[in-house]
Amino acid sequence: MKWSKKFLTQAVVLCCLGTSFTLLPAVAAEAGGPTITGTGSSYAAVAINQWVGQMDQFFGASINYQTTSSVIGLNNYAGRQVDFGASEIGYSSNQADTVPGPDNPYQYMPTVAGATCLMFNLTSSTQQPIRSLNLTSDQIFGIFTGQIKKWSELGSSNQGVALPNTNIGVVFRTDASGENYLFSDYFSILNPAGWNAFDTFVTGTQNPGPTAIWPQYPGTPPDGARYNFGGWIGQGGSDNASNYVASSVGTITYVETAYAILHNSPCANIQNISGAFLQPSVTGDAIALTHDQIFLTPGDPRYGEQDLTGVYTAPEAAAYPISAYSYLVAPTTQISAEKGKILGEFISFLACRGQQAAGQLGYSPIPANLVQIDFDAIKRINGAAAPPPLDAAHCPNPYLTGQLSIPGGGPVIATSSGTTASDSLKAKADAAAAAAAAAAASKNTSKTKAVAGTNGIYTASGQAAGVALNTAVAGLLGSGKPFLLTLGAVLLFCGFLIFPLVISSIRKRRLAARELRDNAEINEGDVT
Repeated sequence: MKWSKKFLTQAVVLCCLGTSFTLLPAVAAEAGGPTITGTGSSYAAVAINQWVGQMDQFFGASINYQTTSSVIGLNNYAGRQVDFGASEIGYSSNQADTVPGPDNPYQYMPTVAGATCLMFNLTSSTQQPIRSLNLTSDQIFGIFTGQIKKWSELGSSNQGVALPNTNIGVVFRTDASGENYLFSDYFSILNPAGWNAFDTFVTGTQNPGPTAIWPQYPGTPPDGARYNFGGWIGQGGSDNASNYVASSVGTITYVETAYAILHNSPCANIQNISGAFLQPSVTGDAIALTHDQIFLTPGDPRYGEQDLTGVYTAPEAAAYPISAYSYLVAPTTQISAEKGKILGEFISFLACRGQQAAGQLGYSPIPANLVQIDFDAIKRINGAAAPPPLDAAHCPNPYLTGQLSIPGGGPVIATSSGTTASDSLKAKADAAAAAAAAAAASKNTSKTKAVAGTNGIYTASGQAAGVALNTAVAGLLGSGKPFLLTLGAVLLFCGFLIFPLVISSIRKRRLAARELRDNAEINEGDVT
């Protein structure tokens, strides 16, 4: 079959246009250069893997991130096994097996804000799915210390809900993780006596506190013990914990909200200090984190780390209390210039453009004063290019563009008065926060008033009760694609474009042939 010149021209042009939009980013990703490696946090892994894929797709940067846990990230960085680690906790927490030596300097670089979701899978006594569950801090503590054993014991905060009289399947993390540390830190602040008694009973520790390894009783507790561990299920990693709950009715676990979103599973409504029950959300997490404290006093062993005490006790009705920031543990001078260049680009990207995807993925963006901390840290990395100006035109972080406006802007920057270097950092951070607040005010696009919903649930900024961002992650919002997959997409795209033209051409040819036959028959009749 022959094709017209016009048809071929149309097909080629359209196919080339499709290729230019789909294939070129993948081709760019084939660019050479060193690979930088990282490992650690599963809490922030959904966001980090998204950014890694985008760096590959858009810039051809090769970054290999292995999702493990915060403690493994700290250990691997200290052991020089990776170029960067990822963690919600710092070395001063004494959870890592080793600390970097003086020849291996490091710095903490905020990446994203997250929230611990109490992800559950439950059906009522009438076998109907339960998607809304209220939990007070005392109930949460009772569940995860084996003192509350049945779902029906939660009736005081769930009036009118037909809770089943079945055992609660408690899924906990067996690996040394940031989630364990954050969750136990929450208990140690809100219920220090209760947590100390539980931890001492289970581990025999004389000075209990937050821990990256969830307390597990060695053997069977004695009869009549206050704490019961029957039906507890240990899982390694956020993915395994969330997978287990998503497929097992009657279970509950603690994971970053992103994992509940990926499974389309509900998060419990957590009661905060004000008495309001709240879901994790972009604004709810951010409001609570304005009470976080970041240490930036030179010489402080906690330099760059966070203190979440004020977050767990945030007074606002719209504050989601179990929220935290995640960090990269990154080098300064001891990285090659070639790798440092890529690492600097990665941090600039995640602090600015990368934050646009935070909400859809189940996180909350980092505010302008933490972006400033990242930018200052980039300047200390060997080979890294200077970061962009801290404004919406060069850094489209939602705080800078005015898409997100939170009273206070960001966490407290803790510094020592009279220290020049510290005061300079604080001044820059405060200026960044003020600029972001001004940009947001001019747009007037966000409200942070707590809004009362059904069953006493409060949500920040009028977001609906339930997981406010519970939509499909859309393939992690365009993460990097392997070349062959991209090529396949191009060919499929071309097929969709060319197929209608092929059908149209065939139809035209058939009509022309039919017309010729009809004319021939008419002429033959005339001759006859």
